[in-house]
Amino acid sequence: MTKTFTHNELIQYVYNELPAEQTTPLEKALKSDHSLAGTCAELLAAKRNLDKLRPEPSVSCINNILMYSRNFNL
Repeated sequence: MTKTFTHNELIQYVYNELPAEQTTPLEKALKSDHSLAGTCAELLAAKRNLDKLRPEPSVSCINNILMYSRNFNL
């Protein structure tokens, strides 16, 4: 019987959060199911791109915070 893996399980696998007892069956499935492997490859690429991002507040957000702090009386 073939186990079906959910999108959530693939994301857990990509982030190394999938329980150990599910990792081996998923890795076996990735070797034989090209569609599943393709989806996993897309998730890995998305993770790599997200890891490259350096989120930071916009200049207008920083200016609003500074303006507010200047008007704040202690």
